[in-house]
Amino acid sequence: MAKLTMKRLMNLLGVVIFLGMIIMAVTNPLTIDPNLGFYQTEKAVMKDKQLYEFAIFLLVSSFTYFLLVQLYFSTPKGRKVFFIILSVLAIAAPMVAIYLER
Repeated sequence: MAKLTMKRLMNLLGVVIFLGMIIMAVTNPLTIDPNLGFYQTEKAVMKDKQLYEFAIFLLVSSFTYFLLVQLYFSTPKGRKVFFIILSVLAIAAPMVAIYLER
């Protein structure tokens, strides 16, 4: 059995998170009624544009996550780049959230 390193654990965690987000997008509109039957709430179903935007978000965020994990565990210089990118994301994310809220 392969040794579970921190890098392997972080990659496994990323796979679980992003697969979970994909599964959530597919199963979110399903609801259980009192008779334990499934029905679909039409208001919760993502339309074409929303699904496209969610797919782009998942693609960009998963690429960013796995790139950051790879950078962190590559070299000391990669670790510095990791912290620079993480700092930029920590500053930019709230600014983008406030901008998109308007």
